[in-house]
This record gives sequence, C-alpha cells and structure tokens, in this order.
Amino acid sequence: MDITVDYFFKKKVIVLQQKRGYRFSIDSPILAHFLPSQEKDNALEIGSGCGIISILALYKKKYSHITGLEIQEDLSRLSKINAKKNQFSDSYTAVKGDFNKLYQDFNGIKWIFSNPPFMKSNQGRLSAREEIKIAKFEINLSIKNLLEKSFSILNPEGQLCLILPYARFDESITMALDFGFFLNRIRRVFSFKNGKPERFLIQLSKYKVSTNKMNPLIIFEKKGHYTEEMEMILAG
Repeated sequence: MDITVDYFFKKKVIVLQQKRGYRFSIDSPILAHFLPSQEKDNALEIGSGCGIISILALYKKKYSHITGLEIQEDLSRLSKINAKKNQFSDSYTAVKGDFNKLYQDFNGIKWIFSNPPFMKSNQGRLSAREEIKIAKFEINLSIKNLLEKSFSILNPEGQLCLILPYARFDESITMALDFGFFLNRIRRVFSFKNGKPERFLIQLSKYKVSTNKMNPLIIFEKKGHYTEEMEMILAG
C-alpha cells in the first residue's frame, strides 16, 4: 500500500492512511470529540477504517477498550498498525468483518459509535475505487440497518453516537425513533457561521431522556482559519 503519515493533537498521535484509497476527513476528530467520556466502559466502532476515531478517542481516555469493526481487510490491518504505533494495542482490537453478519457477537454492548456510509447507492457518482465506494455509499451497510441492528444489541443503558450529513437529518431521526431510540444529544455542524448546516452529531439512547440541543459547532472563523473551538478539538 502507498501510505501517508498524518499527525494529530500537536503530533502526539500518528495515523497512517492510504494515499489513494479512502481517506478520513475532519469528521473524524469532530466525532471523537463529541463522544462522552466513559473511561470504565468498552465501545464498538462500526466501520473503523484506519482506526483514526478510535485512536483519538482512546488518547482522550473516552473508553477503556474499543473494538474497531471494519469490512475492508486493508483498512482493518491499518487500524491495528495505527493502534500499535500509538501504544494502544492493549486497548484496541481490530476485527475484520461485516456488521450485518457479526452484530450479534457484540450483544450487550453499552457504547457504539460510527461515521457510517452515508450516500444512497442510487444517488451521486459512485467512485471507481471499491474502497471509497464501500466507505461512502450504502452498499454493504445502510443507515437503516445500522440503527436497527445497533438498537438490537445495545444493553438497556446503551448509547449510539453518529456523525451524518445534514441532508439525512429528518430521515435518520424518524428511523431512530421508529426503532425505539430516544434523542439524547444533537449538535449541528456548520463550515461557517452564516452558512447552512452540513453535518450533525447525534447521541441516541435506549432509555427515555430529555434532548440536549447543543450549540452549533462552527468549523471556520473565515476561509482558511479555524474557530477557537475547532482549534481546541484538533489540538486534543
């Protein structure tokens, strides 16, 4: 594989990723920051890719152990390498497999998080690269299946955290409620303060809870300059 090296948290975290394959975006540190700190709990990441979100979450001591489930072998292998390079081999387990087939292996888990495939397979231009296609389009895993199967394996205190495009907001909320989830936290993400929301972060609970509609996250103060909060997120 042709590999690039990226750094996070003032070069305290190193991440290898494929140069020509699927590459993570700013969504990864944003979701890692959004995850609640539950130092004594284990978590499952669905579609872990190269492991970036799990590694950032472990660095921030969000969970005691994370299992990264990834259907693509090369990415799963990279996540294991990245965990080792950041000294998280004991607190991260890479599992290569399809969530649709293996989800019951994680029955009773309390925390699940994911930056899932979010584009419908019949919308948009499919990438010629299989790795990018699987990571971005609902080919192997749809948001509906992710919500339904996650609900079925979470324990009674279970939580699911996601980052999704805002274009799927109403649809995703409706499906989550239909499957029995309650809305715990919601946060919209804007590139610029005066723009339109482009993504949203959501924490779904299996138990009834009041919804916390958080203040929006603004990524850029102006073009090429992050906001103070975004700088803090990227600095860890």
